[in-house]
Amino acid sequence: MPNLAIIPERFEDLQRLSHNTTVYLSDLREEFRPDLQRFIVGETLTIHEGKIVMGNNTFQQWLEKIRTKGFDYEIAFK
Repeated sequence: MPNLAIIPERFEDLQRLSHNTTVYLSDLREEFRPDLQRFIVGETLTIHEGKIVMGNNTFQQWLEKIRTKGFDYEIAFK
């Protein structure tokens, strides 16, 4: 079982990313990507420097979904 102290740290990382105007999918830790990828299906995304980028508004909507409904996948914190 992982150290429980890492869980709030991971969420703080998400909060820090929310201050960026654009968010690279690769900026997210692996454990969060499946949930975000499912959330952004059908959204308009762009590629910048060979990486998938989403706007801050979409990222904020995903964070709100996490706050209100939780994750669609079980998260294995490492």
